[in-house]
Amino acid sequence: MLLLLKHLYLQRIRSFFWKKSIVASIFLSLISLYFLVIFGFFGVLADKMIFDLYPNNSILEMFTRFVFSYYLVDFVLRFKFQTISLLDIQHYLSLPFSKKKLFHFPLISSIFSFFNVLAFLLLLPFFFVHVIQEYSIVESIVWFCYIYGGIMMVNFLSLGVKFIFSKKTFLAILLFTAVLVLLTLENRGIIALSKGYFWLINTAMHHPWMVIFPILLVFVSYRFTYQLLLKNRYDEAISSKKTTSSKLITFHYLEKYGNIGHLIMLELKFMIRNKKTKSMLFSGIFFLFYGMIFYTNDSYNVNSYKSIFVGVFMCSGIIMNLGQITLSGYSSHFDGLMTLALPIKTLFRVKYIIYAFAMILSYLLTIPYYFLDARIPLINLALLVYGLGTFPYLYFYVANFKYQPFDISQNKKFDIQGFNFRNFIPLIPVLLIPFCIHGICYLLGNVLLTYYILLGLGILGIATNSYWLGVIERKFHEQKHKLAEGFRS
Repeated sequence: MLLLLKHLYLQRIRSFFWKKSIVASIFLSLISLYFLVIFGFFGVLADKMIFDLYPNNSILEMFTRFVFSYYLVDFVLRFKFQTISLLDIQHYLSLPFSKKKLFHFPLISSIFSFFNVLAFLLLLPFFFVHVIQEYSIVESIVWFCYIYGGIMMVNFLSLGVKFIFSKKTFLAILLFTAVLVLLTLENRGIIALSKGYFWLINTAMHHPWMVIFPILLVFVSYRFTYQLLLKNRYDEAISSKKTTSSKLITFHYLEKYGNIGHLIMLELKFMIRNKKTKSMLFSGIFFLFYGMIFYTNDSYNVNSYKSIFVGVFMCSGIIMNLGQITLSGYSSHFDGLMTLALPIKTLFRVKYIIYAFAMILSYLLTIPYYFLDARIPLINLALLVYGLGTFPYLYFYVANFKYQPFDISQNKKFDIQGFNFRNFIPLIPVLLIPFCIHGICYLLGNVLLTYYILLGLGILGIATNSYWLGVIERKFHEQKHKLAEGFRS
């Protein structure tokens, strides 16, 4: 096991990606260090912050209840970003290693993940600053075992659940939805699972023998994931399932709409059958839950700028992801694309139709927010039309200046290949213009006028669709040789 950990360390420091993108790697390291420091300071100052916010409540109780909500958020983040290091052991499967011992490696290495370090830096300062000062050593140790045991249980369960649901995206979405709904109900005070969690820990602190339960749960979650990995250790079983599922996605019914329908079918297959594009497509769906964060807040005002911020992200969140790879997604076969008798304007029109359909579908899924405020669907409708008339064009135009290749077949965590500052350029006018219009209308005393203006801009953009696609096509022909050269590098 020590030998495998040593090899993992050497693999990371000798990584070709690290050497090729040294600036990006240093930037990510600084961001990670920033979060580590922030969590450490929060752990040190948590008791004072909780006392200021809840002077009439127990500090330990409120912190423990906060940690319970943290478990839910942590589970979702781990599901998205934390991966099982199966690739790290594939090279050893043909060597004389015990397979049963070998599959302990990805689970043991996950103990040292960034998420666990964050949680440790949050809990340890609070443990020494407050817990051990107010309670006995035995009670403090029991509390820490329960809290950090919960972190480790989330660590192992998230790996196991991700391994199961990575092949069943729809079930993964349902799981995320259930977690987000549970978190919302908990924060709104409709249910109080965190109170029950604190009661359990408080009881255990007075009965130290109960410390065996978190240890047992961590062991069970570890064995569950271990058995799951061991059972599915053969790549052939996994690849056969993937092949079967991909055959089910055909979109043949689109061919009846002629050449445009056939191209839309090919583009949808391109998105669904590649790892990164599929991940970007489904991760954009979670922007739809922004409303649960903002609309359920007591301080929310439907006439504030927050309505614009939330509406834009909910209606356009999917193409905020897919728009990043408008052209760079073709980098591996861009030269072949240039040899086809396919007008580039037609290619952009196909992408526009797909993006428009995704935005309209996103809007339809936000309609249930009507039950929170009847004005929300009307506001989002104006923002939808505004997005249809501006957002795709901006991403198409900026795509002509993004020369970095983008490997759609890989899906590594924190992989920023093909991303740079140009990815954020379309967000500037799309968000800045509505905020400026809202500010002017607010000063004039008529905030409602904001949405009429945005609606008008969107209708104008949709009506001049052919003109804007022509502008983008001309810019593409100016830049295509630079794009081809950049994608080959």
